[in-house]
Amino acid sequence: MVNALNAKIGFGLIGAGGIGFVHAWSAKVAPLSFEDLDPSNITLVGVYNRTLSKAERLAKRFGFKYATSDLDRVIKDSEINAFCVALANAFHKDPVLKISDEGKHVLCEKPLGLNYEEAEEMYKAVKSAGIVHAVALVMRFMPSVIYAKQLIKKGFLGKIYHFRAVVAHSRYVNPDLPIEWRMKKSIAGGGALADIGIHLMDLARFLVGELREVSAVTRTFIERRKTLDGKIDYVDVEDAGLMIFSFENGALGYIEATRFGPGFQELDRIEIHGSKGMIRFYLENPFEIFVYSLEDEAPGVKRIILKPWPKALWPPSKSISGWAFLFVKLMHEFFRAIIEGREASPNFYDGLKAQEILEAAYISAKEREWIRLPL
Repeated sequence: MVNALNAKIGFGLIGAGGIGFVHAWSAKVAPLSFEDLDPSNITLVGVYNRTLSKAERLAKRFGFKYATSDLDRVIKDSEINAFCVALANAFHKDPVLKISDEGKHVLCEKPLGLNYEEAEEMYKAVKSAGIVHAVALVMRFMPSVIYAKQLIKKGFLGKIYHFRAVVAHSRYVNPDLPIEWRMKKSIAGGGALADIGIHLMDLARFLVGELREVSAVTRTFIERRKTLDGKIDYVDVEDAGLMIFSFENGALGYIEATRFGPGFQELDRIEIHGSKGMIRFYLENPFEIFVYSLEDEAPGVKRIILKPWPKALWPPSKSISGWAFLFVKLMHEFFRAIIEGREASPNFYDGLKAQEILEAAYISAKEREWIRLPL
């Protein structure tokens, strides 16, 4: 493992697609956005993509030293000691295992692998290598989630009874949308639950606790779509999934994830109810939370505006923004964990536990029965 104390970070990016662009932007601006990162100690070195032109375009825009279509070149580059893996889900495992073998740090997109078995193999690899590992379960970095966690720890909700969460996208409702990799199980591993619902699964265990059992139903609304060359192909993942579950502490939970939710516009509503009150927040504005306490003299729902994270120089507290800045905070956490020589959070263990819940949901939907956890 690279000596982490006062480390200089050479950053490599594996994947130059849409989410790769987000991670490149985050790596570029994180040192400018937090006062406890020194921009002179973080260098953007290499970008890998199978299609070289995409890597070249991204490298030029963000100032990486080079682009390549040779995965081994970037992984073995001695100037790089920290990577972000931002490929399609089926292609996470191979670079993560190679990076672990090199003793370099790794941040991986979610879900970790195509299935629980792959995620477990990846977790064991990074743990054995003794490297810093992180996973892009970025909703944990919402100031509303951080504040909710603090309130729950202080007993604001009392005994927790309910966790309720909904996430929706709408692009797939268009029947003329050509088939893409997120619609194929062999590449994505799953549909709406794997793509966007996994964030809510992580928040459920992060805020309320470990799950005991899961039941789920899934549906594919448009089963056949055209390919880019006009042929017909089959969608073999779910367009929407519903989950009900119980926690080890006796609370009940519900998650709905759909890619057929026109008008939802990233509202991503999360509610938690307990014996003393309620917490509600939305991804639409991560810097806002609604609370209700039965112990107030005049109970009523209160809206609280939260400031950005400690040591954050950007975004300024009077011009808060949303989803994209969560990735900047993720990169800040990854870089600081390397510098301080500590575990990052969320890490591959959290990614593994989220994937275990996801796997249980898919088994339940297939077998039409409750699935006990752990698997």
